[in-house]
Amino acid sequence: MPHIEIDGRELDVAAGTTILEAARQLGIYIPVFCYHPKLSIAANCRMCLVDVEKQWKPLPACATPCADGMKIQTRSAKAKAAQQGVLEFLLINHPLDCPVCDQGGECPLQDITMGYANPHSFYQEEKRVVADKDIGPLIATEMTRCIQCTRCVRFGQEIGGIMELGVVGRGEKEAISTYVAKAVSSELSGNMIDLCPVGALTSKPFRYKARSWELKHTPSLCPHCSTGCNTDVQSLGKDVLRVLPRANESVNEEWICDKGRFAYAGLAASDRGQTPLLRVNGSLQPASWAEALEVAAAGLEHLIQKHGPQAIAALISPNSSNEELFLFQALFRALGVAHIEHRLRQTDFRADAAMPLYPALNMSLEDLERERTVLLCHAFPREQQPLTNHRLRKAALAGAEIYAINTVLREFNFPVQGIFSETGNDLGLYQRLEELLRGATAQSHEGALARLATALRTAEDPLLLIGNDALQHPRAAELLLAIQRVAALAGARTGWLANAANAAGAWLLGCVPQRRPGGASVAGDRSPTWSNAHKGFVLYGVEPTYDSLDAEAARHALGQAEFVLALGHFTGHLPDSVQVFLPLASWAESAGSFINNEGRLQHYRAAVAPVGEARPGWKVLRVLADHLGIAGLAFNDLEEVQAAWHGTLGDFPLDVPAFGTFPELAMAAAEPLPEGDLRLLGDWTIYTADPLVRRANPLRRRAACRMHPDDIEARGLGSVVELQRAGGALVALPLLADAGIPRGSVWLPLGTAESVALGGVAGSCAVGRAARRQAV
Repeated sequence: MPHIEIDGRELDVAAGTTILEAARQLGIYIPVFCYHPKLSIAANCRMCLVDVEKQWKPLPACATPCADGMKIQTRSAKAKAAQQGVLEFLLINHPLDCPVCDQGGECPLQDITMGYANPHSFYQEEKRVVADKDIGPLIATEMTRCIQCTRCVRFGQEIGGIMELGVVGRGEKEAISTYVAKAVSSELSGNMIDLCPVGALTSKPFRYKARSWELKHTPSLCPHCSTGCNTDVQSLGKDVLRVLPRANESVNEEWICDKGRFAYAGLAASDRGQTPLLRVNGSLQPASWAEALEVAAAGLEHLIQKHGPQAIAALISPNSSNEELFLFQALFRALGVAHIEHRLRQTDFRADAAMPLYPALNMSLEDLERERTVLLCHAFPREQQPLTNHRLRKAALAGAEIYAINTVLREFNFPVQGIFSETGNDLGLYQRLEELLRGATAQSHEGALARLATALRTAEDPLLLIGNDALQHPRAAELLLAIQRVAALAGARTGWLANAANAAGAWLLGCVPQRRPGGASVAGDRSPTWSNAHKGFVLYGVEPTYDSLDAEAARHALGQAEFVLALGHFTGHLPDSVQVFLPLASWAESAGSFINNEGRLQHYRAAVAPVGEARPGWKVLRVLADHLGIAGLAFNDLEEVQAAWHGTLGDFPLDVPAFGTFPELAMAAAEPLPEGDLRLLGDWTIYTADPLVRRANPLRRRAACRMHPDDIEARGLGSVVELQRAGGALVALPLLADAGIPRGSVWLPLGTAESVALGGVAGSCAVGRAARRQAV
């Protein structure tokens, strides 16, 4: 263990510790630009030069390991002169943009210049100018400010997994750029903005909106996926202007994905619900809260008197807070409603009895980095849980073997051995894997599956992770049973990658028909959500046609309903049958809590006041309960609600059995496709996953469908195709060739206007060349 001295202070450090790391242990500041503790050491800015005894020149503190007996001076005349000289060179071409630069007030270059720069520059020549490039809708470039620290380049390589930026040119012409003219599209690209120390990369959506010192900072949580990333919501007045990561090494380290960073833009959407609405003469008209609540309560009571409480389906978003989930189920169970549900993206519920207490990862996120053999079962965490995916990427880079079985072949940003069935029989892959694990002989074409079987058989403690796509599968029950059998034969641990910010809370707090809070079984209403048995619907934070696999079934059921009550944040996609709309405050405008994939309970606070007349969801539910005459829900504040659900739920385990006992399953036969039709496949993409992100203009992407190249060639299709389900609308979409799509299928993104017009992805559709070529 080396013994060193820095600025006269002695310290013992671990072997391999750099001078910079040792100085930070002592609280001694050394200026840096290119160094970042999460990135590799580049040592190319030279700002951290220090004076080391017996060395004839200053050494970079970030790249110099400590040696026994080393004596270092960080503020000697030699060190100061080196730092001052380096800074002068770095400022040679830097423009005086501070008054208009969005980095102003939080800029490392500003701060270090004030502390270390020579007050006068000796440089008298012309400054160079670097042309700015458009690298997409999220990151603004001012590359003349760039000092080539390469933080953004290294982030893309080492964290993002995609080298989208690089250093081009030499000498005076050296610049950071994309290698070809393309947009930066990594789902983690926004972190480059935070890493840039000089304002060369800034946020386009935030550009010129405010100065950093004007912003109010509110600790919060990301309201989208189940990772539970910690965030810092920054606001000015009533407007959220920026969302940045808040460091939490146990959850998101110090990163967030672009969905979590930029989806706040949807809060200002033109269809944001700001006042209660009542349907009058066929159209929704503004009303007072008292009027709207009275009509809502009367409508529910009338429906119950006429058809009974079993005629109501109460549907809630799994992105709702624990407090909203608890009050929602408590209110409707008190009315006798049995169909309380948050799983709009699932159609096969035959395995409900075998589902766990909640979809738990069954380990910490940090533990994922230490896994050695992982099978992703119908999971695509790169888009569905980007920061969980980051942990898996770290495991892969450390040597883990990671396999993935799915309906379609996905593109990961780390080495994955992907397996899919070219004929679309993905269930058969698990069944064949089970046979191989039992000792069957692999066929010559089963190389990848045979390697997976060998890896699972020989691994010391393999891990299976079940994702969203498994639950969305049309034969989900059989698929889950096959996964359970594979896990049992391989002696593997099993975890779940839940599909929304608070899917764990929705399960734990009883927002499923068959369970009460805490997992207690209840009879429940097992009829399909969109069945004719339901004469009324309550929609809480959901947009049924955009959030359901079968949008046509949702549209039909809602169109036939006698009463529909909607509580939400937006009015743009409300069904025509909605009689009452109650506006809810968003996650940024209210306080609450989520339970993440680990089972980690985290709380968030309101950053801004609710827009218009919108109110926090828990308050709306509490007052609606009063109007319905329901006792026991008259909570005065959020703390009382939290105490109530805590008391009802009690302590819940972080490690739960992944499966219970499966019922007898009759293997469903695949329905034959109409002549010439293709099987419809689809999934929600990272930027169509929920109502808020769908309205974030900076994150919008043009929808396109995908088909296997052989199918495209066989049908003579062009770059634009027309799709149509039986009795549905004709939808034109750009077509992309993708060898990862099973033959005889067409894949399209869900949660888009096109997928809703088509009617979702249940069943099949006709596909043909577009009648007239459309711009792609």
